[in-house]
Amino acid sequence: MEKIKFYLRWWFDYKLPFYVEREFDSSIVDTNLIAVLVGARRAGKSTLFYQLIDSYKEKIPASNIIYVNFEDDRLAPLEGKELSGLLNVFRQNYTYDENYPIYLFLDEIQNLPGWDKTVRRLYDTENVKIFITGSNSKLLSREISTALRGRTLSSKVNPLSFTEYLKFNNIPVPDLNDLRYSGQKDKIIFSFDKYLKYGGFPEVVRAENEQLQERILHEYMNTIFYSDIIERYEIRQFKVMDIYLKMLCRQTGSLFSFGKMQNLLKSLGFKVSKNTLIEYLSYMEEAFFGKSIMIFSYSIKDQLQYPRKFYLVDTGLFTATTFIKERDYGRLLENLVFNSLNSRYDTIAYWKDKRGYEVDFVLPDLLHTEGAFPLIQVCYDMKDEKTRKREIDNLVTAAKYFKVKTGLVITRDSWDEVVIDGIAIIEKPYFAWCSEGTK
Repeated sequence: MEKIKFYLRWWFDYKLPFYVEREFDSSIVDTNLIAVLVGARRAGKSTLFYQLIDSYKEKIPASNIIYVNFEDDRLAPLEGKELSGLLNVFRQNYTYDENYPIYLFLDEIQNLPGWDKTVRRLYDTENVKIFITGSNSKLLSREISTALRGRTLSSKVNPLSFTEYLKFNNIPVPDLNDLRYSGQKDKIIFSFDKYLKYGGFPEVVRAENEQLQERILHEYMNTIFYSDIIERYEIRQFKVMDIYLKMLCRQTGSLFSFGKMQNLLKSLGFKVSKNTLIEYLSYMEEAFFGKSIMIFSYSIKDQLQYPRKFYLVDTGLFTATTFIKERDYGRLLENLVFNSLNSRYDTIAYWKDKRGYEVDFVLPDLLHTEGAFPLIQVCYDMKDEKTRKREIDNLVTAAKYFKVKTGLVITRDSWDEVVIDGIAIIEKPYFAWCSEGTK
């Protein structure tokens, strides 16, 4: 166990690198369950470990906190005994406060043979608080939960929100609701436009110029595609998956059906079943590449047979897969809104009736919450009167159907409020909405 001794010596002398504080789900701190950080590749799971470690150092002795990265070459070759002997080596060589648990931060746990049995044993028999991450290409979040048999609580780590994006760029985050008449508004909108196009992956945000940002995004796209999807699931119909994935990216925010996708692929010379396309979509979702939503309906049959909508985990992936046209900015804005909602709510749907009225997002959990906005429409630019009337009519029709009194339109840069048939339609820009959720 000499390499464990060496690693612990390094750790207790190590100074954590500089990082920008992230927003995160504090419930993983308060629970006694094993905290599992999941999310897209390169979204910042390891960096969030550092932030959690610093926050605990304010409450408990630093000597009670151990971080291990199982991708560290100094631990190679991993034999499987490293974690089981870690506490023994630690107790024999270091003093700590026995009034507190030992906090174990285990990064890239999938590299350790037999990790699941050891983690279960430590959790069941030792006074420890355990945090773990795993690579999407080798260990899915559902597989972690299954392996640890109900002992876990997962927290999703997403690419940067817009307020985090401003912090990363050393831009003071103002009260976004006071920006309507502020001199800072133009600067915020300039930053927002870049965020809309290139997304919030931390390394992309730090890149020096747009050319480098695009190169990094292409690398991410290739790695997610090949490592997290193709190799992870041993997909033999490589070209089918490639075209299917790009088609979904191109149609971000639009309705799609598996039948139409199947017919389009058939017209290109590829024979594939609808069941295979459904399975491939689940692979994309499990790899945190994106997520689909269904129509709002009380009928399970309707939910399954009606078209879905697909959104990317980060708008930068859209930039990496296609040339952006002017009309695409509406898709990207809708994708941003979805990602903000997805970080807060488990159930999101779209709504459409037989007459063709449609609302981008329905939040079933908020339908009976006073003062909330359970119906959300996204429109990049509301200046055109026909566009404005269409979007408001959609919301009013949906509000009457759901018997609610409010509707929200999220735009790039406009504020307004109208009351139609007793229904208040609020219009505000994304950058003023994103920090407050749906309230």
